[in-house]
Parts: sequence; C-alpha cells; structure tokens
Amino acid sequence: MTTSAQILSQGRSLSLRRTIPNDAQLLFDKAFSRPDFMRLYNLNYQPANATEVQRNLVQRQRIPPGQEHYLELMILHRQRGPIGICTLADYSAFHRRAEYLIGLFDAENRSVGHGLEASLLMLDLAFNRYQLHKLYAVTYSYNTNAQSGLTSLGFRLEGIRKEHIFDPFNQSFLDLHDYGLTVNEFRANARLLPLSRRLLGREINQPAESAAAKAPSQRFTQSGSILLGASPP
Repeated sequence: MTTSAQILSQGRSLSLRRTIPNDAQLLFDKAFSRPDFMRLYNLNYQPANATEVQRNLVQRQRIPPGQEHYLELMILHRQRGPIGICTLADYSAFHRRAEYLIGLFDAENRSVGHGLEASLLMLDLAFNRYQLHKLYAVTYSYNTNAQSGLTSLGFRLEGIRKEHIFDPFNQSFLDLHDYGLTVNEFRANARLLPLSRRLLGREINQPAESAAAKAPSQRFTQSGSILLGASPP
C-alpha cells in the first residue's frame, strides 16, 4: 500500500497517516530513544532499538480489522515531512472510547500551532468518522503545556492519581492527571468552530443533529472496523 493511500485526515498544513514498518528507524531516532520526548509522550514504552519498533509495527499490521485496539498515526507537515505522532489507544468498541496521545518530535514545533492542528484532525476522526462517545487523555504532573492544550480543546480534568507511575529517568513517582472529552462536549464547544475553519478549512464540531444524520451504520461502531481498518470510508 502506498503512503498516499494511508492518509486518514488532512488540514491546511498537516496530514495524518498510519505508521508503517518503514517508519521504524525514524520513530526510534526521533521519538522512542529520546528521553526528552518520552517523558512527555509515554514513560511506559522503552524499545531497545529500531528492530523492536519495526517488529511491533509488523505485528500490528497483521491484526485483523476490528480486533486491534491501537491506532498510531504519523503527523506529516506539507513541507517538512514527519514531525510527530498521535495515537488512539485502548480502543473499546463497546464503550466507544479511546485514549488520545500526541507527541511532536522537536521542541520548535511545539509552540507554532502544529499540535493544535493535529489534535483537531484527531478530534474530527474520533468523533465524526469513528463515532466515538468519549476521548480521554493522561498527562504527567509536570507536563503543564499538555494540560493547558487539552483544556483549550474542551477536555475536562476528571481526577488526579497520586504518585501513580514511576519515572525511570528521574527515579521518582509521579501524579497522573486524567482528562476527558465526550462527544456532546465536543459538539457544544463553540471555540472549535473558528479554530477548525482556520487550521483545517472546515468545521468539525457540527451540531449533533447534522452529525447524527451523516453517521455511518451502527455496525461499524460496534465492530471497530472504521477505527481500525486501513482505509476507513
């Protein structure tokens, strides 16, 4: 399958496509081997080398649509190519929810709106194409930029788990901050209208009545084939 066939969503300057085995070396070098990135993205994942990353990507490709619970997407800039990754993890077709993660490889890309545009693309996928009921996100206590970014998108702080995870880089226990966003909160967030028009060229949180009229049949939601298939309709 060509790279262009794997594009799932596109904005004015960014697009999202599924990660593939050929991405393994880039992902290891730019993300998974870098403590500065992983301390913001995922402390629990520490692959030993690019071969391990590639093996995981190959295994993920072999999982039949509807059985996978993890959708990892490369964030592509129109001029600069890959600049980060974003993920829908722990997907549950029955509960219609998933965990949202995002990470930009380089610090200079984290303050120019790329994270916001990529997040809007993911909200569009999650709530409009995949018909999820809820997204949730978990941040480490020190990641205040992620917390403010989630709040700006309409996520609400739902709780704090005290000293819940061990940080292998700093050898200390950390609090986890749990955030959540339901589809109704997403639809009611008027702030997203001008943002999505400007960054994506379209409105993503249309009124619930319009969204329901355009929704795919329920069988896609229950099977998970839209979320996990290589070429969602």
